[in-house]
Amino acid sequence: MNRNHLKLIACAAMLCDHIGYLLLPQFVFLRYIGRLAMPLFAFFIGEGCRYTHNRKKYVLQLGALAAVCQAAYFIEELLGGGGLSAESDCWYFNILFTFVLACGACFLWLDGAAFFTQGEKKKTVQRFVLLAAYLAALALLTWFAWRKRRLDGWSLYVDYGFCGVLLPLSVVLFREKRNKLLSFTAALLIYCAVFTREMPYVWFSMLCAPLLACYNGRGGSRRFKYLFYVFYPAHLAILYLISQFV
Repeated sequence: MNRNHLKLIACAAMLCDHIGYLLLPQFVFLRYIGRLAMPLFAFFIGEGCRYTHNRKKYVLQLGALAAVCQAAYFIEELLGGGGLSAESDCWYFNILFTFVLACGACFLWLDGAAFFTQGEKKKTVQRFVLLAAYLAALALLTWFAWRKRRLDGWSLYVDYGFCGVLLPLSVVLFREKRNKLLSFTAALLIYCAVFTREMPYVWFSMLCAPLLACYNGRGGSRRFKYLFYVFYPAHLAILYLISQFV
């Protein structure tokens, strides 16, 4: 299977998940299927960081889409009449923000690895120290947001937190398919272990590993490129509108 095939599977899984969440909560199996979506997209975020020819454009596209989606949540909250407070759901930042943060970690690792190959020890150390500081800061912020949610009811959080950053990062640690898949599977195990209490069916995410083992490294038709960017906000908007009339 090429990249497009796997992304289409991820889109279908995401659609099932959100139908189960917004429209048909009684059909729990839809949420099980949905566990495939996030890890598959995370894998290809890591691949995108490695192979993009324009890092700035790549991050800006993700960031712009994340901001548009989040703006819709703010507008919905304001129109709902509840106003904005620390407990407002709109402070729960969507998965695209998580992937933007993951890009920073991936780029620092890739730069450090490139400088190491070139024998530039000072630049290698600088990049890896920056990466360690960056990850430590993200871990601290994630812990702070989790604590405020638990103690004070704050909604401030980034979807999937620190684990959402580690998944794409695990993809760029190695070039070889076997090592890349092993690294990603290890990160996926950590991800499942962290979220198993609040989402016991998260272990269905592990089914991504055999799917990715079938990945042939090819991209597929470029006609689908922007479909995957548009699908996320478009399907959420449609499902939300349907939910208002059901």
